[in-house]
Amino acid sequence: MIELSSARPLIAAGKTLDREKLRAFYAGRDYRLAWDNAAPGLGRKAAVVYNVLASADAEGLDPADYHTREIARFADASTQKARIVRDFLITDGVLRYAADVSTGKLAPGQTDERTAPAQGMDWSLYLAAATLLPAETLADMLAALPPTTQEYRALTQRLADLRQMRDSGVTWAALPDGPTVHPGVHDPAVPALRDRLVAEGRIASPPHAAKLMTGDLYDAGLSAAVALFQGQHGIKPDGVIGKDTRAALDVPLDARIQQVIANMERERWIDIPTTGRMVEVNLAAYALKVYQDGDQILTMPVVVGTPENQTPIISSRITTVVLNPNWTLPPNVIKEMLPRIHTDETYLAGKGIGRFETDGHVRLVQPPGPSNPLGHYKFIMPNDQDIYLHDSPDAAKFHYTLRAYSHGCVRLGEPAQLAALLLDDRVASLPASLAELTATWETRHIALSKPVPVSLVYRTAWLDKNGQLVLGNDDYGRDPKLFKAMTKPRSGQPSRRVAVKISPASVL
Repeated sequence: MIELSSARPLIAAGKTLDREKLRAFYAGRDYRLAWDNAAPGLGRKAAVVYNVLASADAEGLDPADYHTREIARFADASTQKARIVRDFLITDGVLRYAADVSTGKLAPGQTDERTAPAQGMDWSLYLAAATLLPAETLADMLAALPPTTQEYRALTQRLADLRQMRDSGVTWAALPDGPTVHPGVHDPAVPALRDRLVAEGRIASPPHAAKLMTGDLYDAGLSAAVALFQGQHGIKPDGVIGKDTRAALDVPLDARIQQVIANMERERWIDIPTTGRMVEVNLAAYALKVYQDGDQILTMPVVVGTPENQTPIISSRITTVVLNPNWTLPPNVIKEMLPRIHTDETYLAGKGIGRFETDGHVRLVQPPGPSNPLGHYKFIMPNDQDIYLHDSPDAAKFHYTLRAYSHGCVRLGEPAQLAALLLDDRVASLPASLAELTATWETRHIALSKPVPVSLVYRTAWLDKNGQLVLGNDDYGRDPKLFKAMTKPRSGQPSRRVAVKISPASVL
């Protein structure tokens, strides 16, 4: 039996192990070693675990986080001390891996994108029981730990494809700067574009391609390949090479790999409830979805904050629908208006904006009306950043593919549909229909009978309506930050190799 009652840090082979989780794990086994093998080398179950840990990179994780090098060093452990070290390393590695691959590696304190801690199971007791399974069953159980969603599977396959390209020596250079390129024109950027598409395997290389694939003509074959690329990267698939398409083509292969890995981590955080209703807004995809009992029942386009006025990651509850709301101008909007306000005394009055002062605090408020930027609907979701969902009279923006134009709040493409859905059990008690009530331009607050959870998330990878993976634009530059947080060494790890600190005396 082994003993883990000490309060000192538990360090083995230079790795700081989680003493509390190991104690819980081995308590479930009456403090007996879990992966020991009488013969030299790893036993069948230990080998199953090691192979899973060594393949963690397929899940966008680093095998080194799970002590694979150290386990390999102790594979042929023969002394009592070394066998304990090996067992602890395997156990700690698989406990870490199970938590990371199923519910995410990063906790809320490590990234501002995760608003709630993981709601995972007690892996210590679960895996302690799993050690009693046959090796084949144990392998199946570990293989089932990652998310099983279609999005996650698509990301896993895309990661494998991108890495295969990288390992084959594929690279591409940025396209030269220049004006928008339309199909059928001659442009000096075309040769570089052709090389870029060949590098990714989107068109055949010139020696085996049609004769038309030469020179600087942006022909039908090239524009068709670009249109397909655009659709796979969240850009209008018109075959026209504008600034957004050029920027997406210029993203290096390594950056795409990091984007996929970051989004695999985000997918591990997703927790769509199987009962009840929830609203999710993916800021990077410019889309709102409503789920009922785990099924998607409504989707619509949204407009989100600009890179300068980013919509924050928020988890809250929609409590109230306001019909024909007033608009209290936020500080960032007032700042933009100040030059006009100072030079034109009639500017605010011309927009119907009133000035109100209470206890020394000045508010600028625009009443309901056709020019009010909140339109007919405002959805209150209490938070400390004064962010909400709302209608917008600027309908043209919803026809754009990339829709980062607001000052931070979320504009809805179909606000009346969302209001009708959230108030479906209240409509009968209202004095008139929602359409009739909004037509009056009178403000009315309607509380939901039950607040509905709402999450504003940021995922730059998603599935389109055909189930195809889209690697979209990272307007807010969050992908590199998340990837960096994922690859930062875990806290508590020694900065240098230290001696193994498990002695034979630990064995009872």
